[in-house]
Amino acid sequence: MPRIHPVWPLVLAVLTALVCGCQKTDRGSNEAPVAAAGAGAASPAVASNGSLPEASRRIIRTAELSVETDAPGVAASTLAALADSKGGFVVSSETGRSIEADGAEAVSTTVVFRVPVGAFDDALTVVRGLGTRVSNEKVTGQDVTEEYVDLEARVRAQRAVEEQYLAVLKEAKSIPDILAVEQKLGEARTEIERAEGRRRLLENETRLSTITVHLAKHIAAVEASAPGFGRSVREAGHDSVVVAVAIVNGAIRLVGVLLPVGVLVVVPVLLLVKLWRRRRSLALASRPQS
Repeated sequence: MPRIHPVWPLVLAVLTALVCGCQKTDRGSNEAPVAAAGAGAASPAVASNGSLPEASRRIIRTAELSVETDAPGVAASTLAALADSKGGFVVSSETGRSIEADGAEAVSTTVVFRVPVGAFDDALTVVRGLGTRVSNEKVTGQDVTEEYVDLEARVRAQRAVEEQYLAVLKEAKSIPDILAVEQKLGEARTEIERAEGRRRLLENETRLSTITVHLAKHIAAVEASAPGFGRSVREAGHDSVVVAVAIVNGAIRLVGVLLPVGVLVVVPVLLLVKLWRRRRSLALASRPQS
């Protein structure tokens, strides 16, 4: 019978451990997770009914508001100071300018900032009080607790497999065996890096909340419906020019229509009348005088 290399039973044991680790990963969402490798912090405890307590849940919170204010620039500076005071930071700030129909310049500013999740509600209260009116508000929360716990379990399982592959690598003697084990070891480390990268992203998203604020200048109803004297004069002058141009265009079109009629109808009629008068004059002249 062919001789079995002593390395392959160890590889078989690693594969068996990998299968068992995957099964433990499936059960990880219903059990208390142990601290993630390298994290240095204990994972949240699981309640007696199998679910995580509310304080230990990981939720991504975001908000988007449209605020009307008389001074968008001042409000943007207030938001930057708010983010700094809450331990957050401004992600981006963008200002746009447009020209209204009456020639006035409209300014709008969009500020995106992040604050710790514990200061989320307080920051929303400050944002709502920045302007005269909040025209639009949207607040969302995404629960990613189950995904986070599953990632922790996957990292633990893959690290256990990595340690077993390292043990097998020490026992490998031939180059083909070493290459085969190193390939499996690289796959395990790739899975660890992918899971840890996603876990770090979820930690960042759940630790800091994102708030987007659209700031626009408030336009009162009286200003929008009652234009000023200068605007009324400009509109009246524009209307006068439009009417004058329309009259000239109408006269030109009328002449263009009547000219062929005059050539084809009026001119022949005038010639016939003139010819009739000449003949009548000749007839009267040829009569003998009594």
